[in-house]
Amino acid sequence: MELLLELWDSGALGAIFSSVVTCVGQLSAINSQKFTMVLDALQKQQLSDITAYDSAFNRSGDSGEWVRRIMLFMAFFVLAVCPFLFAFFVDIPVAIETAEQYGGWLWGLIPEKERFNVAYVNGFYLADVWKELMANLISAYIGAGITRKAFKLSR
Repeated sequence: MELLLELWDSGALGAIFSSVVTCVGQLSAINSQKFTMVLDALQKQQLSDITAYDSAFNRSGDSGEWVRRIMLFMAFFVLAVCPFLFAFFVDIPVAIETAEQYGGWLWGLIPEKERFNVAYVNGFYLADVWKELMANLISAYIGAGITRKAFKLSR
């Protein structure tokens, strides 16, 4: 306790506290300066990204629009129109490949095997893969339109 009083009286304790406060203040200033520099760099990068996108969009335009529309129309034709067309032709044979997995025990130490079969059905077979294709094409078409609209509105 006596040591603290002597340090207080001599002013050394005040010098230590003021140097700690000064050091913390300088660290805070350096930190805020770095933060400002990072924000400036991010702003410059965002501006250059927007400029690059604008120049690429102006160069190419929206030339893929018709390709996307044709793909969507073809998928819609296969999934919506063909089942109704082929409903009148019930004796058209369609070969469907099936895969059955069996075996595989002990967490992969004994590998599983696949058995492939071909089943013949009459009529039009609508595979799950085609349904997923249609859903993905619709979402890609709508997503591309939303993205294009968002970039045009951000100007």
